[in-house]
Amino acid sequence: LINGEKEDATCLRKYQKRCMLDMHQKLSFGPRYGYLSELQSGEQFLETVEKERKTTTIVVHIYEDGIKGCDLLNSSLTCLAAEYCMVRFCKIKASNTGAGDRFSSDVLPTLLVYRGGELVSNFLSVTEQFS
Repeated sequence: LINGEKEDATCLRKYQKRCMLDMHQKLSFGPRYGYLSELQSGEQFLETVEKERKTTTIVVHIYEDGIKGCDLLNSSLTCLAAEYCMVRFCKIKASNTGAGDRFSSDVLPTLLVYRGGELVSNFLSVTEQFS
């Protein structure tokens, strides 16, 4: 019985170690980004959201040149992208989305957050909400 308990403890430690390695791989591996990418069209935007891995979080900044806060938010997202390389950070001009009329200057800058192809959260007029 004494020998059996030692074997059980050894098996349990091996199992725990394997579980920890599996969890580490799931959380640490996969695509790495580390930069803020520019999307050129509405089609590319949809493709990015729909074809990305289901576990990847995608943050999309909809902006336009000359709108208060858009340049500052782009700079902030560039820093965040470098720090959180497992998150995909993108930006697209409102006029390039194909739905520019929905993104008038009074709702920009806008942040959309997607995961698994679904919209998780949206922030309109970010500069008004966060100064």
